[in-house]
Amino acid sequence: MALLSHLGPWSYPLAALGLATIADAIRAAVVIGSLDAEPPASGAPHHTVLAWGVLGGLVGLLGTAVGLGRLVLGIRSAVGPEPEDLESMLTILGEGIATVLSPAVAGGSLLAGSLVAWLALQYAFTLRVR
Repeated sequence: MALLSHLGPWSYPLAALGLATIADAIRAAVVIGSLDAEPPASGAPHHTVLAWGVLGGLVGLLGTAVGLGRLVLGIRSAVGPEPEDLESMLTILGEGIATVLSPAVAGGSLLAGSLVAWLALQYAFTLRVR
């Protein structure tokens, strides 16, 4: 749950992409389950699952890039000649690293989960169409 608290505004688009991935995987599983020996005219119904995961990974990287910019600005404002300033800079740096990495970790997890779902759906699709 600590990861979710560090996501900030990036939790909403990543959650929406996660729900879209799950819904699309369920839809693709239903379509694949109803296939006979012929693939549908639209092609393989499960490739969009991987596309949602890639989009989630990109949103996570965007969140990390924005977080890095905010971290640099926070460090620049905290730096001063006194030792207390150095301690506050290290505190900001420690909290900032967690905040910066959280969207990339969440996006990477979404990408990994969609890849696993895509591989399972690809296997089921191959078995059905043969």
